[in-house]
Amino acid sequence: MSNDYEDLLDKASGMLAKSNTSDSRLKIPDPDVIFEGKSTIIRNFLDITDLINREPQVIAKYLMKEFGIGVTINGRRLTINRKLSASQISKKFSQYMDSYVKCYECGSPDTVIEKVGRIDLLTCKACGAQHPIKLTRDSKSSEADLEEGKQYNITINEVGKSGEGRSSYKGYSIIVAGGKKGENLRVVIKKIRNGTAIAEIVSKS
Repeated sequence: MSNDYEDLLDKASGMLAKSNTSDSRLKIPDPDVIFEGKSTIIRNFLDITDLINREPQVIAKYLMKEFGIGVTINGRRLTINRKLSASQISKKFSQYMDSYVKCYECGSPDTVIEKVGRIDLLTCKACGAQHPIKLTRDSKSSEADLEEGKQYNITINEVGKSGEGRSSYKGYSIIVAGGKKGENLRVVIKKIRNGTAIAEIVSKS
């Protein structure tokens, strides 16, 4: 049975690999920061927003909320009414990318945000995945967030080409044989590799 899980992971990893390559195309430039009095100015703000294909006003509002201070767009620059370091600003841009730009399944930045009813969906043009926007996401690099042998409650978001159910959990792509779209399942994780996990159904709710 262990070899079967390895084969499934190999197949799943291969399917995701093509879309993962697009992630390397997007390199966010470091914020070009200067100070004027007590204000911080990001001189290349619109260069960054253009690159990640998001509205400047939306990102400005996000930064205003995160830093708890007023911001103003002036031409291609953003003025923040407080002194902040470039590293502080870069961290917030990275968090924005994780929540609002990078696909939760394959990591591609080639996404758009679509509103369906009251729900904002992150739709990936690379792999076709759709997921409700998560305000915070844990890093994929920490495999302790998902552990083999432990059980988790998940919702099947889509069905793959081979009929397998697909879900996501804290940045991981979870493959569930027999899972149907929209099902709420209790699953046990059997194998994890490189952000992809194979799970078996324990119960349905």
